Amino acid sequence: MYGYDLLVTEKLDLQQSMFWVVAMMGILFGAIFNFLPMTPLWLDEAQSASLAGEGISSLFDALRHDGHPPLYYFLLGIWADLFGDSDFALRAFSGFLSCLVILMTWFTFRMHMGKRESLVAASLIAASPFSIRYATEVRMYSLLIFLLLCTYLNFYRATQNSKSKSKFLYALGLACLLLTHYWSLFFVLVVIISLLTKAKRSSGEENKNYKSLIAWSVGACIPFIFWLPVFFEQLEHTGTPWSKAPRPTVVLALTLEAFGGGKGSEALLVAVALSLLVALGIFTRINETDSELKVGLNELSWLKQICLISTCTMLLGGTVSLLTDTAFQGRYGVFFFPFTVFASAVGLSRLPPKASLLLLTVFLLLCSVSVARELSRDRTQLGEIADVVISEGKKGDTVVFCPDQLAPAGNRILDKKYEFFAYPSLEGGERIDWYDYKERNLNSSPPLLAQELLARHDGGQNIWLVWIDGFESFDKQCSSFRSELNKQLGAGETLVNADGDEYYNPANLVRYDSNK
Repeated sequence: MYGYDLLVTEKLDLQQSMFWVVAMMGILFGAIFNFLPMTPLWLDEAQSASLAGEGISSLFDALRHDGHPPLYYFLLGIWADLFGDSDFALRAFSGFLSCLVILMTWFTFRMHMGKRESLVAASLIAASPFSIRYATEVRMYSLLIFLLLCTYLNFYRATQNSKSKSKFLYALGLACLLLTHYWSLFFVLVVIISLLTKAKRSSGEENKNYKSLIAWSVGACIPFIFWLPVFFEQLEHTGTPWSKAPRPTVVLALTLEAFGGGKGSEALLVAVALSLLVALGIFTRINETDSELKVGLNELSWLKQICLISTCTMLLGGTVSLLTDTAFQGRYGVFFFPFTVFASAVGLSRLPPKASLLLLTVFLLLCSVSVARELSRDRTQLGEIADVVISEGKKGDTVVFCPDQLAPAGNRILDKKYEFFAYPSLEGGERIDWYDYKERNLNSSPPLLAQELLARHDGGQNIWLVWIDGFESFDKQCSSFRSELNKQLGAGETLVNADGDEYYNPANLVRYDSNK
């Protein structure tokens, strides 16, 4: 009997060791992949790089024409001053933040669960295709995940004691969220309503503590008040003219697609597995009397609270998008993402040890395949186009981008020896001016702009047209613009065809040879 007990103990120890090895491999995988992509920056990233290059005084004015709060770009500018503004250096800021996210996940989850469960949560967020995608982009979403985790961590610390330090850090997290992404307005509103509800249902010291947290939450909004004039100007003039408002079902589909890592079959499997783990974490409970796992709403109050806040934030944001005809992208699901990781970790922890180890291993493998597939693809076809222009172009050639949303990435990739124009402004196109964007595009005339371009062009040089139709508010203007150039210069030679299956931002390349 003693030998049997010893054998069981050894098996359990081996199983536990294997579990830790698999989880740590997931964390290591995520930390490495955060810094791997070497592809050119696509539109949004190039826009971020351009804004980060602005000084603090000019940044605010530049953002009036962009449509975002300032904090991420301010921090990115400081990072660029320290480490340079190369593609790798700028992306490394998001990669660094994503590594901090792994640590914050551990600390936040550890407040409620054991070391084993916390390691699972850290492993899940490290290997997540969603987390890695935005760890490898020059965008604010890794910062948002980090700030959300900091807010949750200090929120629960503040509810457990009345110390001002936790409340200050909680309020600081809210203030930073508001200055990073406008969907944070929905998050803060939901949090305040949640606190008001708790205060109404409590009494004594607990009631005082909740009222204090409400005051800190309102105080966190004060820095944003100073940004309100810019916000209202952006609201009136920038909006989201690049996409239509989605149906409610599309909101869910886009969020799941983003969490899975894209549109591939591997991403679909990751999204399905994640959904099942979340359901397991939310709709199972541990019976307090016999410690058995039963079907029913989870008994963990902290998880239910995060679920409620996250769900209401997404519902409120999606509803506002629908009612105001503003765009929704799967990346906005970032406000639901920490809950998804937490619920999945709880779900995994409630399986038998062997099943938990097997499912974690399979899930991490699926994530790795999805991540590898997504990161192996260039997000913009401008890299392929630039190779052709650089190899066959000459100094002084004109490069025209139609629409202008292709221009920021092209400006960063191509040598400055070319003269750049962007349709419809015919300016250089280093950055998109979103101010009254839709109105300007709808009022533009391809024939007139083609004539103006040719009037500015040195006839001894080639014209390279980088173009594609399909962008919101442009209709078929770019193909019409190309037709006008064909009338004046003859049929250009198509050297690159747009590949929408391979690239997130595809484009065509046409050359009008000055020698012809």
